[in-house]
This record gives sequence, C-alpha cells and structure tokens, in this order.
Amino acid sequence: MNQDFWHNIFRYKEYGFEPLNWIANFSNEIDQDVFENSINRIKGTNAKFTPDWIDYFIKCEGKVPELTRRFYDFTDSEGSQSETGIKKALTIICMNSDISEDAEKRFTLLYNFISGFKSKFNTKKVTVLSTSSKKQFALLDFIETRRGNKIGYILANNYVAQVTDVMDIPESEIHTQITVSGAIENLNLLGCTSEFRIFPIYDGPTEEILDITRKNFDLFTLSNNIYMEDYPSLKIGNLFFGATSTATTLKELPLRYEDTEEGMNLIITDKFGSIIPLNLFLLTQINEENISLFEKNGVSYETLKHTKDMIFKNLVHPRFELGKIINKYCPDFGEKYDKSQHITAVFPILRKGLLAIKLLSQYTDSEITIQKIPVKYHDIACYAVKEYFLQNPTSSVNGCHAIIASRELTDSIIQDLKKINLEPEVIGSIGRKGKAFLDIRDINFDKYFLPRSKMYKKLRSFRPKQPNKNMMETKRN
Repeated sequence: MNQDFWHNIFRYKEYGFEPLNWIANFSNEIDQDVFENSINRIKGTNAKFTPDWIDYFIKCEGKVPELTRRFYDFTDSEGSQSETGIKKALTIICMNSDISEDAEKRFTLLYNFISGFKSKFNTKKVTVLSTSSKKQFALLDFIETRRGNKIGYILANNYVAQVTDVMDIPESEIHTQITVSGAIENLNLLGCTSEFRIFPIYDGPTEEILDITRKNFDLFTLSNNIYMEDYPSLKIGNLFFGATSTATTLKELPLRYEDTEEGMNLIITDKFGSIIPLNLFLLTQINEENISLFEKNGVSYETLKHTKDMIFKNLVHPRFELGKIINKYCPDFGEKYDKSQHITAVFPILRKGLLAIKLLSQYTDSEITIQKIPVKYHDIACYAVKEYFLQNPTSSVNGCHAIIASRELTDSIIQDLKKINLEPEVIGSIGRKGKAFLDIRDINFDKYFLPRSKMYKKLRSFRPKQPNKNMMETKRN
C-alpha cells in the first residue's frame, strides 16, 4: 500500500505539484489577513486590489463576457505588464513560501508587480498561493461585458485545485473534475442557473500530460453542459489545475449584508468538518503504523477509507441544485427585496470553516451569536485536534455555506436544502449592528480549538475596532 502511495507522491513532487502540503489546513492559500496587510501598504497605484470572495457584472441581453488573459512571470526581471485597458480582473498569484512567509519580501514582490501597471483596473477575486516552487507568477483574467438591455448579473470566480486525490495518478480525470466543480461552487451559492462557462488554467511537465488534461477538462464540462473556452497552458512546466468561471442569474443577488437585521437567523447549509477524515486517512498512508494508533483511539480505518471516498464524490459534484434553491429565494432582477420572502445574504464557508463566520461578521458589521457548532464527524475531529493533526476541525467540503434569512423564511429554506441531501441547521443569529464580533456559546468550542492555538485566539478574541472597508465592497453598486 505504502509503496504505491509514495510512488504517486514522488511523481507529483517531480511534476512541481504540492501533494501533501495542504493536509494541516486543507489549503495552500496565504491567510487573507496576511495578504491584506501587504496590499494595504501599497498606495497610489493604477491597479487596485480590494479582495473579496466573488465579483460580478451587469448581464445585458444577448451579450456574453469576454475574457482576456495575461500571465506575468515574477522571475523575469525584464518582463513588463501588458496592458488591456479593461477595468476589472480576477487574479491568481503564486509565490514561493520563503517570500510569502516574510512580510518585507512579500510586500516587495507585490509592490513591484502592482505598481508596474499604467492602466487603471480593479481586482476583487484574488487567490494567493504559497508554494515550494521557485516558479512565481501572477495570472490576471480581465473580464469585459458589453452594453445593452440589462436583464441580470454575470458572476465571476476563480479557483485552484489544492485538495485532490493524490492516491490517484497525476493524469487522473479527478483533478479537473474537482477544479471545475470548485470553480462554479460560489456561482451556485449566488443563485446562478444558466450560461456556465469555464476558462481552464492548467499546465504540466510534458505534452502528453497537457493533452490528457485538456481532454479531461473537455469531457467533464461537456458531460455537465458547461461551455469551455479553450486556452493554452501556462508554460511554467509544473502540474497545475485551475479555472476562471462565469455564470448568469436573472435575479437580484443575495449579497445584502447591509440589510441584515438583529434577530435574523444564521443557517449553515451543511455541517462543519466534513473534510476532516481525509486528513487522518492520508496520515495512515504516510505511515501505516497510524492505522493501529487510530484504531486504539476509536477511529476505524474502514470508516476513514469510506469517508475519504465520500469526500471526493462530493468534490467532483457540480452543485447545480443548490443554485436553483438559492435562485428561488431571490427577487427578480430590478424588483424589490422583501425579507419575508427573500434570502438576505449568503457567504461561503468551505475550507475556512468557522473562520468564515468571523469574516461574515465583518461583512455585516454586526455581532453574530453562535449557539452551536454542528461538526459532521465530532469524535474524529476532537481526536485530530487533541493530537495536533490539524488546526481547523470545522473545515468543510463543497455544499457548506452560510445563509442569513428572516425567521419566517428559515423553515422553508431548510426543508428545500434537505431535499438535496444536505444537513442544514440554524446555528445562531445576527446581533447588534455597528461592531463586528463573534459570541460563541457552544460548549464544545474548547474541544474543537486548542486554547493556545492561533485558530482559538482568532475566534475567541475577535473584536476588531472597525470593519474592513474592503470587506464591504460586495454590495449593490
């Protein structure tokens, strides 16, 4: 078992892919606060970075978004920024961990890149990765829409596959399936139901792998009725799976953070912690002795193996049915919002887990009271935290998000979510407005987060002096 596992791991590493670095956090992304600390020091540039979890555009009848891609190699000292004149872009940045973990080096790299643009543009959706690779770069997808009769919104997102099945071979179709499903997850959360488009971002060390990756993207998008725009590889020579995605809704967006009111319910669409068994399963592959160790502590290897399979089944599933439910509770484009009939706001949870609720309190500029933290694999999560195997036992797979809705609407939303095999619950409520704060009352909190851990401190003592202005960008213009 171990021989096959390590053979695959060495292949991934040889191909420049991070096969195991994400185990503790389920992500290779730089902490958002850390990235914003660097970005906020950069002043007076034409390129404005206001990080958010999504971006959107007005949808005009008969028009589709046009994407112009630009690639910037940070190791090319003589390279220059190619201007597009387009006002909005989605950004992916990959930097070496030696730089990402050093505040001054990180600031210098970002400043040199951002200050080099001569044309003005804004980027909200930014994905920043920390890798061991020396090949550092930025990819900007500039998106432009045409004027016409306004009928709705175009939502735009980007995604890079990090958590994937490294038990499978690098050429496996599962990597592109996870990429596409992950790229459209946030579009579904906002109620998109049509015109799904994928713009693949990929690379590999050989032409054979590139051909297989293109074929895998093509087959999965075709089977799910998603239009795919063909783009050349990044040409960095490393294995890479990512995508920019767009989709359309003819409804108003459930992004009314400013309209949240004291007493509104906080619903999670599915339980926290649904990805946690994957951590322990991989530890059994890294060292077979962990199987007996886990068994002695009540964690069955067969259970871990089964839940691992269920996790990847989830990750390759484009959750279109969630988009249809959210769409049902949104007013038609141009119509008035009614809190008794419409979802007020949504927010992605996914790998951030409970930290996403901390961010949500900033978006709503309000106190959020959390009465309970429902974790899918409670005993496994408590054991993994106690043994320091992971930092955030509330990290989740696709399908786990937050919804803020009025009390009279809550039951209807929950019943609809149950119909698509999710486990929704009301976990708390919106409190006083005017100050972002988490009031966590679940007695299991200390079992999920060790008192001396960074995660514990972030959640327990969260009392920012004022909401982050960048966080408030996602409102109706």
